[in-house]
Amino acid sequence: MRTFLRRLSILAYLKSARTPKSTEEIINHLISADYMEEGGDPNSQKRLIQRDMNFLYGKNEMEDEDDEPGNEFGLEVVRGVGKSLLWKLDPYSTLQYDYEKMPQYMAIAFAMAKKHLSNLLPRNTISELERFFAQAEERLEQSEKSLSPQLYNRLRDSVEFYQRGQRLQPADFDIEHLDTIYRAILKNKQVLFTYRGKEYRAHPFGVAILLPKIYLVAKKDEDIDTPGAYRHFLLHKIDRITMDQRSSRVPKKFRLRDYLEAGKMDVFIDPEDNSVYSMKLRITPANPYSNLISDLSENPIAVDQKIKPSTDESGSYILTAKVRRTIQLRNWLMNLGAECKVMEPQEIRDDLIAALRDALSNYGA
Repeated sequence: MRTFLRRLSILAYLKSARTPKSTEEIINHLISADYMEEGGDPNSQKRLIQRDMNFLYGKNEMEDEDDEPGNEFGLEVVRGVGKSLLWKLDPYSTLQYDYEKMPQYMAIAFAMAKKHLSNLLPRNTISELERFFAQAEERLEQSEKSLSPQLYNRLRDSVEFYQRGQRLQPADFDIEHLDTIYRAILKNKQVLFTYRGKEYRAHPFGVAILLPKIYLVAKKDEDIDTPGAYRHFLLHKIDRITMDQRSSRVPKKFRLRDYLEAGKMDVFIDPEDNSVYSMKLRITPANPYSNLISDLSENPIAVDQKIKPSTDESGSYILTAKVRRTIQLRNWLMNLGAECKVMEPQEIRDDLIAALRDALSNYGA
């Protein structure tokens, strides 16, 4: 059955390809599609695929020019460099207009994915999706030339992800490092890497994209049984990384989103204090036209946030929420400036006072 499925995958790959493919390219495709094991003996893999191609071509010895192959699948073989062979399907038997069959909503989805995710998806995935991306582009162009044109290309170009505030430019990273991490997660394997000059063996739990930084969330092999012993490795600081053949021990119940929402990647002001505090703020908008209160109502700082007008008729509002003492919270409060006053707890008041005092000292105040 595995041989049958592997050969079907070869035909599907050649059917979607626009240029003839070598045996090595077919092998790489099968490895990425999990029909062949990564790290196998190259010579054995090559002989296996040559047998597959002989079968699909309908001839045991392709070098024998006297016999005509059965070739029921319409394969074509051409000479490559040296004695190598390149494979493709008969273009007349595969002629089709897939872009006309692709729904417009799917075409715009592929166009958006290519635009915003190309730098984050595994390279093999991008390679497999290239034909869909090309079909999507053709489909969108067809839509704009129709009798009732819809500007799908304009829609694609009119949606952007942007970091507000003072933007930090993302650090350069090796896309192959990210690809290795993805493959290790897919195959449930450990990774070996060098980070800031130190060697690590780790179990990859996930990749956290906290713009503009990308992190590998992992546990060192020696800490795998220690609760909470997670490490966050900046992708751009990994010098080299390889996938190990030893299995990773990531619990099935682990969910990276739950981990992030629990604040595990927040930066605490006091590393020893990750307690939850009941915070109470007095917010006084700077002017009647301020959108601060509506913004906080629509985008709360915590799921249990409550905000209501102050009873003293001062035009202020009282906000309550459960929070942790993080640098992110402190910076957000400082950004509100005079519009916000921390009423409680004292710990968060002290954090703010200390930060403001240190900042003023830089200016001789």
